[in-house]
Amino acid sequence: MTDRQQPGFLEAIEQAGLLVEIWEHFPENMFLIRVEGPDFLVEAANPKMTELFGQDCSGKRLHDFLPWSVAEEVVAHYRECLRQDAPLRYEEHATFHDARGQEREGHWLTLLVPVHDPNGTITHLFGVSQNVTELRLARASLERYNRDLEAVVDERTRALNAVNQQLQEANRQLEALASSDTLTGVGNRRHFQAGAEREMERARRHGGALSLLMFDLDGFKSINDQDGHAAGDAVLRKVAASVQTTLRANDLFARYGGDEFVLLLPDTPLAAARQMGERLRTQVQEDAGVALSLGGAGFEAADTQLEMLVQRADAEVLAAKRARKAK
Repeated sequence: MTDRQQPGFLEAIEQAGLLVEIWEHFPENMFLIRVEGPDFLVEAANPKMTELFGQDCSGKRLHDFLPWSVAEEVVAHYRECLRQDAPLRYEEHATFHDARGQEREGHWLTLLVPVHDPNGTITHLFGVSQNVTELRLARASLERYNRDLEAVVDERTRALNAVNQQLQEANRQLEALASSDTLTGVGNRRHFQAGAEREMERARRHGGALSLLMFDLDGFKSINDQDGHAAGDAVLRKVAASVQTTLRANDLFARYGGDEFVLLLPDTPLAAARQMGERLRTQVQEDAGVALSLGGAGFEAADTQLEMLVQRADAEVLAAKRARKAK
């Protein structure tokens, strides 16, 4: 068949009614691009594509009806399809003006298929371009919504974490207030009792040594009466600070009431506890200028309550006071 006898593209599809129907009524852009050396011309465009551009693009170069930058991007895809000599799918975004000067913008998903002559040379590129603008806009809207939602979640998470930190700090402060003596800063009676009972149970279970020291300040009432309660409070704070400098990490120290203090010494026999008591007496005398009356008690198997140790130690404190007065 000579070149003159070869039917044109439209003539060829007119010979097949089904192809004509597809070409005329396909809801997306269909087009045939003729390859002319380094250039590309629109040989045919279906009605949907003609409607998009508002003009018949047949016989025109892409640069004739598209902005230069847009045309260059499209041509780059055409050249890539030629280079690969294989179908090429890509998505493109374009903004252009139709024949009436109306600005058109959108996103298209395009499939290019190279068409060969009998010699295997690519003569045309057949393309189908689907308008995915609405899908793109919906996706962008969803992505914005997700970003906004993530921002809200992050903000609320940070706010919640801040509140949790504040609550934790408040709880720590409340726990400290509940377990500390407000005047001296050492443990209070309730905190001491809870810790001492745990240590007694441990000593009972494992048979370890456990000792309790109790002391109060000699002449403390006279300090309050002569110098005032502020002076008495200052002495109590000095005594507590002095004792704390000699404590081990697992020792329990508390203000038991008034000018009475208790000290629980885990893993410490009573004899060693008494020696420590004498060192405390000397230390407090140097630091706070006040004498101590001191008593001790060692944990025994029959001790079912902390008060039993406290009573024995307190009895020694009273005995020490009587002995001082008798001198």
